[in-house]
This record gives sequence, structure tokens and C-alpha cells, in this order.
Amino acid sequence: MASPFVHASAAVPSRTVGQSLLQIVPSTACLHCDICCRFPEADSFLRPFFTADEIRSAVRAGVASEMFPDAEGTQIELVPNPSGEGCLCPAFDPATSQCRMYDVRPLDCRLYPFALMWDASHTEVLLGWDTKCPYMRDLSSAPIEQAAEGTARWIEEDATLEILARYPRLIGRFQDDVMVLRPLTRVTERLRQGRLPVRMQPLTIADRRRLESALAESSGVQPLPLAAASFVFHYIWRHRLTYAWADLHGHLCLFADSPDGIFMVLPPLGTGPLVEPVAAAFRVMRERNGASSVTRIDNVPEASVAELRAGGYVVTAREPDYLYAAADLVELAGDAYRSPRAACNRFVREHGGVCEPYDLRDRPACLSLFREWSEQKERAGKDDWAKVLLEDAAGAHEAALSAYDELGLTGAVVRVQGRIRAYTMGVWLNQSVFCVLLEVADRDMVGAGAFIFREFCRQARDKGACWINTMDDSGLPSLARAKHWYRPARLLANYTVTEPRR
Repeated sequence: MASPFVHASAAVPSRTVGQSLLQIVPSTACLHCDICCRFPEADSFLRPFFTADEIRSAVRAGVASEMFPDAEGTQIELVPNPSGEGCLCPAFDPATSQCRMYDVRPLDCRLYPFALMWDASHTEVLLGWDTKCPYMRDLSSAPIEQAAEGTARWIEEDATLEILARYPRLIGRFQDDVMVLRPLTRVTERLRQGRLPVRMQPLTIADRRRLESALAESSGVQPLPLAAASFVFHYIWRHRLTYAWADLHGHLCLFADSPDGIFMVLPPLGTGPLVEPVAAAFRVMRERNGASSVTRIDNVPEASVAELRAGGYVVTAREPDYLYAAADLVELAGDAYRSPRAACNRFVREHGGVCEPYDLRDRPACLSLFREWSEQKERAGKDDWAKVLLEDAAGAHEAALSAYDELGLTGAVVRVQGRIRAYTMGVWLNQSVFCVLLEVADRDMVGAGAFIFREFCRQARDKGACWINTMDDSGLPSLARAKHWYRPARLLANYTVTEPRR
């Protein structure tokens, strides 16, 4: 997609740069801009995409080949900003505000501040302009329209259409902050040629019952389901991924749009064989992703593995979910549970906390505790992956705390002298399996986490839960140790499915 990557020496609006493409933003504006070429996170979906030819040109211009994960076409890797937060394009020199490869910068950058994107339903390609560009915000509509007209004509020339058909990831996902100028009919028609007529529907809270019904009738959803077999598991991460669903051969297929392309977060949901919907889903992903390795199906349960392997797909194990007997977590009996039992007893003895149901009025105090807990974990130190997960978690916690009732969540808080010192949220996966989705406890109060976990599991058991699912460990050794502390009864196998290499 078009990306904030404009060189300080960009030409005045009347000059054309490269293949007759008009550059509307003058150098005087770029010299004072602190937005372009800078990105808030390393995997930002706004990173410019490079075609195979553009990668070779960039490498010849001095950009390290390691910045391009796939030589056949990929978004560039970013580097940490040496003078502040966030990341920079490795070709950008922050000292001079110049691009080291400006003369051979990719199409994605030459288009900016214009942007190519799909509409919200992914059925039509649009041309827009990025409202993050301060120069464009102050410009009158006439020169924008004039430049847009010329840019649209150039984009819809046969040569450009073939580039877009070969590299569909040059067309970004829908963005609310991009001002739509016009549809690009020829681009849409070219990209539709030979493709499945699939209409993607953005995932909304109104789709909860639809997805839950599809899960309930899916043969692959086992009596002991994975945590991912729930609406809320995915919905609370919408700040990081854009979710959409489509009906393929009578199955609901849930996709997530990541910085590297789209992938399926669950196998197709519905009754009947998976062969046709899986084949159609992989075709949709290939059409959107090109050769990107992101094309895959995640959270595939054991019950679906044999059928998918028989279909020739590659099945790879990923981190399993941890499953516990609810009674064990409530009673904490015997030597095996000596440590968590002692932690609970110490918390009760020293703090006398009270566990109560979560109420929406508790939201501000819980969010305040989350920030405090994050700072405690920062001080304790953690690896880079744990840091990324912690940064991502803030949005998920806020979503769960704000819409817990609409999402079908169950929550609890622990108060100590009137102050919330721990909170947790969970969801019923079926009548006998309850899943704990998130938990935060004051790390300075020994046993607060153990206490709220035990009491939350007690509430679930009293309502019929036989099993407690606490999700996977995200590959973090410290989290794995904490989960093994409670002696899981089973590790629920979880798989990723990909197409065989051709």
C-alpha cells in the first residue's frame, strides 16, 4: 500500500517523477514533516512493499538484503529509531530527512500521499489520500483532484495493472483515515480475473451469534475445545488485526489481515467435509497474499488433522493449550499443589482480599491496575517477545473490560481495603469447559494472582465447569513454568496448516 515514505527533496507539484507519476508534495513540506518514513511499530502494515525488481534496485543502492524477508516481493523490515520511540525505514536518514535510495524508491513510496486500498468489503479498489500527511490537509481540493486524476490514469494503464495483478499486496486494506477519491474500476476488474467471487464481511459484535452457531455445529470442534474456538478470543484483538469472514462452500471462514497478508485464524466452520472450503480458502489467501509465507490456517484441532493431511496439506504442531481439572484448581490438595496453596493462604492471611463479580463501573480501576502491572513487569525485566506481547495486551484488556457483557464474558475482581488489586476475565467454551482469557494481579502482593485464579475457577466449577482452559504459553518459558505450576491434566494439541511447497 502507499506508505509514509516521501523524500525531503520531492519535487514541486508540477514536476513528474518516475514513469509519469506526479509528485504532489514539495520538498519544503517534507523537510518539516515528522511523519513520513517513521512507523509506530516494527511490523506496521504501513511499511512500503517492494516488488522483486524494486528489491534488487534497493540492494544495489545500499539497502541490506536482510531487510527483505522474501526476495520475490515483500514489505521492508524496519529498524529502531535511534532518537526516539518507534521505527524507521532503513533507507531513511533522520539526520538529513533524505532517502538513501530516493531515485529508485518503490511504487508504494512514489504513490504517497495517495493510497491504493480495498473498500471495507474487499470488493472494490479505491484511490484515496492519506490524511496523516500534513501538507495534504492544508491543500485545497483543486490541486488534489488534478493530481488524483493523473495518478488514477497512470495506475489504470496496462503496464501498471499487470504490476498490481502480480503483486496484489501493493493494494492495502481499508483505512478509515484515508480520504476516498474515486474507485479504480480497471484495477478491480483486472484483479477479479480468474478469482473467486468472494465477499468479505468485516467482523462486528453483531456476528457473535453467527460465529458461535458455526462453532457449535462444526465437527472439528472437540468436546475439549481450544481457547481459539470462541468469538471473543479473536474479537478483543481487533486493535492489532483486521478480521473478516466469508462463506465458502457453506462454511464460515474467519480471516485476519496482518501486516504480512491475510491468514485464517480457525479452520472452516460448518458441517460436512473440509476439502472444498479449505481449498477455496487457500485460493483466496494466495490471491490476496501472493507468495507471502503468511498464508496458513491456525488453531486447527486434533480432530481435523487426519482429514487435512489426507488432502495433502502440511500440518505443523504449535504451542498447545493447557487444560486442568476444575476440581484440582479449586481444592489445591496434596503435595503437588503445595506452592499455589501456600501462596493463596499467604495472600488471605496478609491482605484478606475479597473476590467479587466484575462490574462495568470497575473498568477505570482495572485499567489503572493494568498500567501499574505493566510497569511492574517492565521493572522485573523480560525478553523482546514478552515485551511485544505486553504492549499488544493493553488493547485486548481494554476491549474485554469495556464490552464484557456484549462479548459474553464472565469477570471477577479482588479488592483489598476497597481497592482492586486483581481482575480476571473468562468465557464458556461449552457447558463443561471454561476458559480463562486474561488475568492481572498486583505483583507486589504475594499470592494475589494465585488467589483470584483459585476463586475464579471455584465460580466456574460451581456453575458446572469440569475443565479449565488457560490457553497456550505463547512460547514464553516464564509463562510455561507458571502454567505447569498448576499441574495441567492435558495439553490440547493445536496445529497450523499450510499448503505443500510447489
